[in-house]
Amino acid sequence: MTALRKKLSAHALTGALALSLFLLLLGSKWWVLDRYGSDLPNWDQWDAEGSGLLAPWFDHDHFLQNLFEPHNEHRVVTTKLCNLALTLWAGQWDARLECVFNAVIHSAIGVVCWLIGRRWIGAPHAGWPPALLQTGWFLLIALLFGLPLAWQNVTGGFHSQQYLLLALSLATLVALPFSRPWSLGWWLAVVSSALALLTMGSGMLAPALVFSAVAWRCFRGDDSWRAAWPTLTASGLIAAIGFATRVERDFHAHMKAKTVHAYVYSMMHSMQWPVPDGDAWWAALVLWTPWGLVAWRALRERAAVARVAQPIAALGGWVVLQLLATAYARGADGGYPAPRYMDTIAIGLVANGLALGWILTGAVSRLASSARTALAIAWLGAFGFGLWQIAPPVFAHDLPDNITYFKKAEAFVRAFLMTRDPVDLKHDDIPYPSADSLIERLNHPHLHRLLPASVREPLPLKPAPVPIGPDSPAGNVAQPFAANLATLRSLNDHPPRRGLSPATTPLASHPTWGSFGATGIAVTGEWRSEPVTAAIGGWLKFETAGDLGRPGVSLELHDAKTDALVATVRPSRIPGHAWRAAYVRAPRLPFIVVARDSSPDHWLAFSAPVEMSGPSHLAWLCVKNGRLLTFAAAAACLALGCFAFYRHVLFPTILPPRVRL
Repeated sequence: MTALRKKLSAHALTGALALSLFLLLLGSKWWVLDRYGSDLPNWDQWDAEGSGLLAPWFDHDHFLQNLFEPHNEHRVVTTKLCNLALTLWAGQWDARLECVFNAVIHSAIGVVCWLIGRRWIGAPHAGWPPALLQTGWFLLIALLFGLPLAWQNVTGGFHSQQYLLLALSLATLVALPFSRPWSLGWWLAVVSSALALLTMGSGMLAPALVFSAVAWRCFRGDDSWRAAWPTLTASGLIAAIGFATRVERDFHAHMKAKTVHAYVYSMMHSMQWPVPDGDAWWAALVLWTPWGLVAWRALRERAAVARVAQPIAALGGWVVLQLLATAYARGADGGYPAPRYMDTIAIGLVANGLALGWILTGAVSRLASSARTALAIAWLGAFGFGLWQIAPPVFAHDLPDNITYFKKAEAFVRAFLMTRDPVDLKHDDIPYPSADSLIERLNHPHLHRLLPASVREPLPLKPAPVPIGPDSPAGNVAQPFAANLATLRSLNDHPPRRGLSPATTPLASHPTWGSFGATGIAVTGEWRSEPVTAAIGGWLKFETAGDLGRPGVSLELHDAKTDALVATVRPSRIPGHAWRAAYVRAPRLPFIVVARDSSPDHWLAFSAPVEMSGPSHLAWLCVKNGRLLTFAAAAACLALGCFAFYRHVLFPTILPPRVRL
């Protein structure tokens, strides 16, 4: 019973660390999304998701044909299905919701990598202390999966294809070559390898590598051909289907490497990552040496220890194949890899870090202790130097430029939807290469109905007629709240600011009403709207300014029939002279908006509400709490790490037996 309790305690500690790591990675991505992301679909999404997925689905127009239609060189069927499900669930086409879901996938991949690696790094050999190796392995995973180095994937809703390719290929490489044919694990690995073909064009590389690895083991005599034929048949057939159905696009021919020089330099620049741009061949050599040593041993050794070397070799080999394919398809200038490829390259560092940790356990006995130490110092130095060089520009330039672009794109799209003037989209910072094509998509009835909150047209809020007289709700004043509507182009000249304080910037492309009078804030009274109905339900987003939250100033929703109070609109803090969003649940029945300003010392301004579905609001809440989640998870990781150190190092006798290879 004592041994069982110790084992259960160790498993509980591992589970708690895995959960804390998952929340740490997830919170860091949501934090980035909160500061630098948007719910606006961007570039390829208007084609692959808008014209090629959502429009055929709602129009009942050859949906399956469009689902499997290649997007560039890829058949992104899994990404399309995931985003279609999210859109149908939300009732809105929300890129932020897609990013929140994508972050869950990538964080889970990071935890799986950590769980796989910790078994092998914790194996008993005469090498570095396991506690030190386990700590380094945890930090490596946290850095590679937590830092937004591949920021295009973090902030792009359409980029789940990168994560799904990683997840399905990892399942294929780790499970398929080592599972007993016809077992449940084997079938799951076969399904994963088949689904990988529907993620990206390079999805065939994982089953091709599995076929080669199993064939090599059979040729060497480690496995029998009779036992391995199901795996060989499945992986070979899937790889052949992927090769036969590959897609070539003439309009991307200019991106291919045309010379050996461009091909080699593109490959070298990918392998030297994260060391920044430059001919740092030394970094590529240092960073990939651990994997090279382990791969060489996996090819030569037949001992049981090769069961660890072979998966490490397969994982790194898959990344090498990915880099070779990318260098061929996108290596015309031989330059540094684009941020969207860095999650794949990071898996290469995972493989090398895992190989280095396994070497440092003393598993490679032919390598002297001094040589292992020198290799570790060189590898960690190159990796640390690369992160030190590449991470600051991401936060200083790339991510701020990204949110600046999104804010401009949202403003231009809102301006067009208000004015219907194509001139409002004649800018560089619009979310599609062609303004005319974007207009066509924005005008599609179903796509227009699904637009997210950032560019969605507000509900048609109109003031109700107020009779003038002693019995009127507003006294003898017909309407104390002045209506204001500023176009985006008018902000650069003399925008109207009726009802707003001189220090408040008018809200572009949104109708607003305000009680700030021409001579000051002494205007008081009540404003009521005509009945309005929320089409999709969920939540309403109001933009508010002034003293909402102070005594005498209120914004409420009332039942259109009974005039009963349904909800009170109030932002998280008093807005002042800036606009601040306030969210309130949308009533299911028709309602009216009631604004009151009964204080001569305060004022209020508000916009017509924009609908946000429940799932979209949930995604917004997730990213708003990303920072809190990150700090809480980091504290949990630190506390659990200290507890693990207490058990493993200070009192190692209470530990269960280590996992054998």
